[in-house]
Amino acid sequence: MCDVALVVGAASNLGYQVLKKLTENYNGKIYFTAEDESTGFNILKHLERDNLDLNFLQMDVTYTRSIIKVRHFIQDLDERIDLIINATDYVPEKKISHAEIVRRTLSVNFYGYINFGKLIYPILNENARVINVSGAAGLLATIENDEIRKRISNSNLTEDELVAIIQEYETAARRGTEKTEGWGMSVHSVSKVALNAVTFLQHREWVDKGIMINCVNPGNLNSREGRKTAKMYEEGAKAILYLAFEAPLTLKGNFVWSNYSVIEWNSDPYVEVTTV
Repeated sequence: MCDVALVVGAASNLGYQVLKKLTENYNGKIYFTAEDESTGFNILKHLERDNLDLNFLQMDVTYTRSIIKVRHFIQDLDERIDLIINATDYVPEKKISHAEIVRRTLSVNFYGYINFGKLIYPILNENARVINVSGAAGLLATIENDEIRKRISNSNLTEDELVAIIQEYETAARRGTEKTEGWGMSVHSVSKVALNAVTFLQHREWVDKGIMINCVNPGNLNSREGRKTAKMYEEGAKAILYLAFEAPLTLKGNFVWSNYSVIEWNSDPYVEVTTV
Protein backbone atom coordinates (compact mmCIF):
# COMPACT_ATOMS: atom_id res chain seq x y z
CA MET A 1 0.00 0.00 0.00
CA CYS A 2 1.39 3.44 -0.95
CA ASP A 3 2.18 6.23 1.50
CA VAL A 4 -0.56 8.81 2.05
CA ALA A 5 -0.07 12.53 2.77
CA LEU A 6 -2.67 15.14 3.73
CA VAL A 7 -2.09 18.90 3.39
CA VAL A 8 -4.68 20.89 5.35
CA GLY A 9 -5.25 24.48 4.20
CA ALA A 10 -3.69 24.32 0.73
CA ALA A 11 -5.49 27.47 -0.44
CA SER A 12 -3.13 29.81 1.46
CA ASN A 13 0.00 31.01 -0.32
CA LEU A 14 2.20 28.98 2.02
CA GLY A 15 -0.08 25.93 1.89
CA TYR A 16 -0.03 26.03 -1.91
CA GLN A 17 3.78 26.16 -2.06
CA VAL A 18 4.05 23.29 0.42
CA LEU A 19 1.61 21.24 -1.66
CA LYS A 20 3.44 22.10 -4.89
CA LYS A 21 6.80 21.00 -3.44
CA LEU A 22 5.17 17.86 -2.07
CA THR A 23 3.88 16.93 -5.54
CA GLU A 24 7.49 17.15 -6.78
CA ASN A 25 9.06 15.09 -3.99
CA TYR A 26 6.51 12.71 -2.44
CA ASN A 27 6.28 9.16 -3.70
CA GLY A 28 2.74 8.39 -2.66
CA LYS A 29 -0.85 9.55 -2.68
CA ILE A 30 -1.49 13.18 -1.77
CA TYR A 31 -4.74 14.61 -0.44
CA PHE A 32 -5.19 18.31 0.12
CA THR A 33 -8.02 20.35 1.61
CA ALA A 34 -9.46 23.78 0.98
CA GLU A 35 -12.64 25.34 2.34
CA ASP A 36 -13.86 26.56 -1.04
CA GLU A 37 -14.64 23.92 -3.63
CA SER A 38 -13.84 26.01 -6.72
CA THR A 39 -10.49 27.06 -5.20
CA GLY A 40 -9.67 23.42 -4.47
CA PHE A 41 -10.47 22.29 -8.00
CA ASN A 42 -8.42 25.18 -9.44
CA ILE A 43 -5.43 24.06 -7.37
CA LEU A 44 -5.97 20.50 -8.60
CA LYS A 45 -6.11 21.70 -12.21
CA HIS A 46 -2.85 23.64 -11.84
CA LEU A 47 -0.88 20.87 -10.14
CA GLU A 48 -2.21 17.57 -11.46
CA ARG A 49 -0.17 15.73 -14.07
CA ASP A 50 0.41 12.20 -15.31
CA ASN A 51 1.71 9.73 -12.71
CA LEU A 52 0.70 12.03 -9.84
CA ASP A 53 -1.94 10.76 -7.41
CA LEU A 54 -3.30 14.13 -6.24
CA ASN A 55 -6.78 14.44 -4.71
CA PHE A 56 -8.84 17.38 -3.46
CA LEU A 57 -11.12 17.02 -0.42
CA GLN A 58 -13.33 19.94 0.60
CA MET A 59 -12.96 20.60 4.33
CA ASP A 60 -13.65 23.44 6.74
CA VAL A 61 -11.65 22.77 9.91
CA THR A 62 -14.30 24.63 11.96
CA TYR A 63 -17.08 22.33 10.73
CA THR A 64 -17.03 18.89 12.37
CA ARG A 65 -19.15 17.22 9.70
CA SER A 66 -16.67 18.10 6.95
CA ILE A 67 -13.75 16.67 9.00
CA ILE A 68 -15.74 13.46 9.54
CA LYS A 69 -16.44 13.31 5.80
CA VAL A 70 -12.67 13.44 5.09
CA ARG A 71 -12.00 10.70 7.62
CA HIS A 72 -14.69 8.46 6.18
CA PHE A 73 -13.47 9.03 2.61
CA ILE A 74 -9.94 7.88 3.52
CA GLN A 75 -11.14 5.04 5.75
CA ASP A 76 -13.52 3.73 3.10
CA LEU A 77 -10.51 3.26 0.81
CA ASP A 78 -8.84 1.27 3.61
CA GLU A 79 -6.04 3.85 3.78
CA ARG A 80 -4.08 5.29 6.69
CA ILE A 81 -2.18 8.58 6.74
CA ASP A 82 1.62 8.83 6.94
CA LEU A 83 2.04 12.62 6.79
CA ILE A 84 -0.14 15.57 7.83
CA ILE A 85 0.87 19.17 7.20
CA ASN A 86 -1.47 21.64 8.87
CA ALA A 87 -1.07 24.98 7.09
CA THR A 88 -4.38 26.51 8.18
CA ASP A 89 -4.24 30.14 9.27
CA TYR A 90 -7.16 32.54 9.57
CA VAL A 91 -6.77 35.79 7.62
CA PRO A 92 -9.10 38.43 9.11
CA GLU A 93 -11.76 39.89 6.86
CA LYS A 94 -12.28 43.64 6.78
CA LYS A 95 -15.10 45.44 8.57
CA ILE A 96 -15.77 42.91 11.31
CA SER A 97 -15.48 43.60 15.02
CA HIS A 98 -12.41 42.78 17.10
CA ALA A 99 -14.44 40.25 19.11
CA GLU A 100 -15.51 38.52 15.88
CA ILE A 101 -11.90 38.42 14.60
CA VAL A 102 -10.90 36.79 17.91
CA ARG A 103 -13.71 34.24 17.62
CA ARG A 104 -12.94 33.33 14.01
CA THR A 105 -9.15 33.22 14.47
CA LEU A 106 -9.40 30.85 17.42
CA SER A 107 -12.02 28.74 15.64
CA VAL A 108 -9.60 28.09 12.77
CA ASN A 109 -6.19 28.13 14.44
CA PHE A 110 -7.08 26.46 17.74
CA TYR A 111 -10.50 24.88 18.34
CA GLY A 112 -10.81 23.52 14.81
CA TYR A 113 -7.45 21.85 15.00
CA ILE A 114 -8.17 20.21 18.36
CA ASN A 115 -11.27 18.72 16.76
CA PHE A 116 -9.32 17.72 13.65
CA GLY A 117 -6.76 15.86 15.79
CA LYS A 118 -9.45 13.92 17.66
CA LEU A 119 -11.06 12.77 14.41
CA ILE A 120 -8.09 12.28 12.06
CA TYR A 121 -5.18 11.13 14.24
CA PRO A 122 -6.79 7.70 14.91
CA ILE A 123 -6.22 6.87 11.20
CA LEU A 124 -2.51 7.75 11.29
CA ASN A 125 0.05 5.04 10.59
CA GLU A 126 2.74 4.21 13.12
CA ASN A 127 5.74 6.53 12.58
CA ALA A 128 3.50 9.10 10.87
CA ARG A 129 4.63 12.70 10.85
CA VAL A 130 2.40 15.64 11.82
CA ILE A 131 3.58 19.20 11.21
CA ASN A 132 1.65 22.20 12.55
CA VAL A 133 2.62 25.49 10.91
CA SER A 134 3.11 28.08 13.63
CA GLY A 135 5.49 31.05 13.55
CA ALA A 136 7.50 33.43 15.69
CA ALA A 137 4.12 34.62 17.00
CA GLY A 138 3.75 31.20 18.64
CA LEU A 139 6.64 31.75 21.04
CA LEU A 140 5.43 31.67 24.62
CA ALA A 141 7.12 34.98 25.41
CA THR A 142 4.71 36.85 23.10
CA ILE A 143 2.20 36.57 25.98
CA GLU A 144 3.17 39.20 28.56
CA ASN A 145 1.71 37.73 31.75
CA ASP A 146 4.08 35.32 33.50
CA GLU A 147 1.28 33.44 35.28
CA ILE A 148 -0.58 32.80 32.00
CA ARG A 149 2.65 31.58 30.40
CA LYS A 150 3.24 29.16 33.28
CA ARG A 151 -0.28 27.76 33.04
CA ILE A 152 -0.16 27.27 29.25
CA SER A 153 3.29 25.64 29.35
CA ASN A 154 2.51 23.26 32.24
CA SER A 155 3.67 19.84 31.04
CA ASN A 156 0.72 18.20 32.83
CA LEU A 157 -1.85 20.47 31.18
CA THR A 158 -4.96 18.68 29.90
CA GLU A 159 -6.90 19.61 26.79
CA ASP A 160 -9.87 20.79 28.88
CA GLU A 161 -7.59 23.01 30.98
CA LEU A 162 -6.02 24.52 27.86
CA VAL A 163 -9.44 25.23 26.37
CA ALA A 164 -10.51 26.90 29.64
CA ILE A 165 -7.42 29.17 29.54
CA ILE A 166 -8.11 30.23 25.95
CA GLN A 167 -11.76 30.86 26.84
CA GLU A 168 -10.49 33.26 29.53
CA TYR A 169 -8.67 35.12 26.78
CA GLU A 170 -11.83 35.27 24.65
CA THR A 171 -13.76 36.72 27.58
CA ALA A 172 -11.05 39.35 28.12
CA ALA A 173 -11.06 40.21 24.40
CA ARG A 174 -14.83 40.71 24.40
CA ARG A 175 -14.45 43.06 27.39
CA GLY A 176 -11.49 44.83 25.79
CA THR A 177 -9.26 44.00 28.77
CA GLU A 178 -6.84 41.52 27.13
CA LYS A 179 -3.95 44.02 27.22
CA THR A 180 -4.32 44.89 30.90
CA GLU A 181 -4.73 41.19 31.77
CA GLY A 182 -1.38 40.44 30.12
CA TRP A 183 -2.41 38.69 26.91
CA GLY A 184 -1.11 41.43 24.63
CA MET A 185 -3.09 42.80 21.70
CA SER A 186 -2.38 40.17 19.03
CA VAL A 187 -5.02 37.46 18.63
CA HIS A 188 -2.75 35.90 16.00
CA SER A 189 -0.04 35.44 18.64
CA VAL A 190 -2.45 33.98 21.19
CA SER A 191 -3.84 31.58 18.58
CA LYS A 192 -0.36 30.39 17.57
CA VAL A 193 0.74 30.00 21.20
CA ALA A 194 -2.43 27.94 21.69
CA LEU A 195 -1.66 25.87 18.57
CA ASN A 196 1.84 25.17 19.90
CA ALA A 197 0.35 24.15 23.25
CA VAL A 198 -1.99 21.75 21.39
CA THR A 199 1.00 20.37 19.47
CA PHE A 200 2.91 19.54 22.66
CA LEU A 201 -0.23 18.14 24.29
CA GLN A 202 -0.93 15.92 21.27
CA HIS A 203 2.70 14.82 21.24
CA ARG A 204 2.35 13.56 24.82
CA GLU A 205 -0.83 11.71 23.86
CA TRP A 206 0.49 10.05 20.69
CA VAL A 207 4.23 9.60 21.24
CA ASP A 208 3.82 6.04 22.50
CA LYS A 209 2.26 5.12 19.16
CA GLY A 210 5.45 6.23 17.37
CA ILE A 211 3.92 9.38 15.88
CA MET A 212 6.08 12.50 15.35
CA ILE A 213 4.17 15.70 16.10
CA ASN A 214 6.04 19.02 15.80
CA CYS A 215 5.28 22.68 15.20
CA VAL A 216 7.38 24.87 12.93
CA ASN A 217 8.14 28.52 12.25
CA PRO A 218 8.40 28.85 8.45
CA GLY A 219 10.14 32.23 8.70
CA ASN A 220 9.02 35.80 8.08
CA LEU A 221 5.98 35.76 5.80
CA ASN A 222 4.67 39.21 6.68
CA SER A 223 5.24 40.86 3.30
CA ARG A 224 2.21 41.55 1.16
CA GLU A 225 0.95 38.38 -0.50
CA GLY A 226 1.02 38.11 -4.29
CA ARG A 227 2.86 36.66 -7.27
CA LYS A 228 6.03 38.61 -6.58
CA THR A 229 6.30 36.94 -3.16
CA ALA A 230 6.03 33.33 -4.37
CA LYS A 231 9.76 32.92 -3.70
CA MET A 232 9.20 33.93 -0.08
CA TYR A 233 6.61 31.20 0.39
CA GLU A 234 8.89 28.68 -1.30
CA GLU A 235 11.51 29.58 1.31
CA GLY A 236 8.86 29.23 4.02
CA ALA A 237 8.06 25.71 2.81
CA LYS A 238 11.65 24.51 3.33
CA ALA A 239 11.54 23.94 7.09
CA ILE A 240 8.13 22.28 6.76
CA LEU A 241 9.44 19.89 4.11
CA TYR A 242 12.55 19.22 6.20
CA LEU A 243 10.25 17.90 8.93
CA ALA A 244 8.25 15.95 6.35
CA PHE A 245 11.19 14.20 4.68
CA GLU A 246 14.53 14.58 6.44
CA ALA A 247 14.09 15.10 10.17
CA PRO A 248 15.15 12.09 12.28
CA LEU A 249 12.39 10.01 13.87
CA THR A 250 13.71 11.14 17.26
CA LEU A 251 12.64 14.74 16.54
CA LYS A 252 9.19 14.94 18.09
CA GLY A 253 7.28 17.25 20.39
CA ASN A 254 9.43 20.23 19.42
CA PHE A 255 9.21 23.76 18.06
CA VAL A 256 11.44 23.87 14.98
CA TRP A 257 12.71 27.19 13.65
CA SER A 258 13.05 28.18 9.99
CA ASN A 259 16.76 27.26 10.04
CA TYR A 260 15.78 23.69 11.11
CA SER A 261 17.04 24.12 14.68
CA VAL A 262 14.97 23.12 17.70
CA ILE A 263 14.32 26.12 19.93
CA GLU A 264 12.95 26.59 23.41
CA TRP A 265 9.29 27.58 23.40
CA ASN A 266 10.13 30.39 25.83
CA SER A 267 12.84 31.94 23.59
CA ASP A 268 13.05 35.66 22.87
CA PRO A 269 10.34 36.38 20.24
CA TYR A 270 12.37 39.25 18.75
CA VAL A 271 15.51 37.27 18.03
CA GLU A 272 16.41 37.41 14.35
CA VAL A 273 16.85 34.05 12.64
CA THR A 274 17.59 33.47 8.97
CA THR A 275 16.22 30.68 6.83
CA VAL A 276 18.83 28.39 5.33
